[in-house]
Amino acid sequence: MKKRCVPALYCLLLSCASPHEGRDAVRLDGDWQALMGGTDSVQLVEGLRFDCSPFTDSFFMRVQDGVVAGFLQADENYSFTASINDSGYFKATIPTNSAYTYKDAQVRRKSAIVLVLEGSLSARDRTGVFVIGDRELGGQGCKTDVRFVSV
Repeated sequence: MKKRCVPALYCLLLSCASPHEGRDAVRLDGDWQALMGGTDSVQLVEGLRFDCSPFTDSFFMRVQDGVVAGFLQADENYSFTASINDSGYFKATIPTNSAYTYKDAQVRRKSAIVLVLEGSLSARDRTGVFVIGDRELGGQGCKTDVRFVSV
């Protein structure tokens, strides 16, 4: 009788101990803090000069069931939600009601500002970027590195 229990018990433990493929092995649910790395005060993007803020404020976000959500710079006007893939990667694009005008030689153009937060919460990376950018330039603009910390 003991011989029958051992293989059955072994199979039961093996099935409990082996994680599902992908997601359960890297559980991301919980609260996270995004730590801004600071940035250069002037950045050039496609020949345009961007005067950038220092980007040193951190903010918090929550991950639940494969979705990350939060508020940028503690401002509820800039809330975001984005899906997280099985590798821990996400990208949130946050439109704003803000615009700016720039001059480039003879051209004067008004463009919308967009905020982009993207990165990975996987155990290997936990890094990303935050950009305040030009919507017409695909979100390129003032960029800073971000480090994500589980809290």
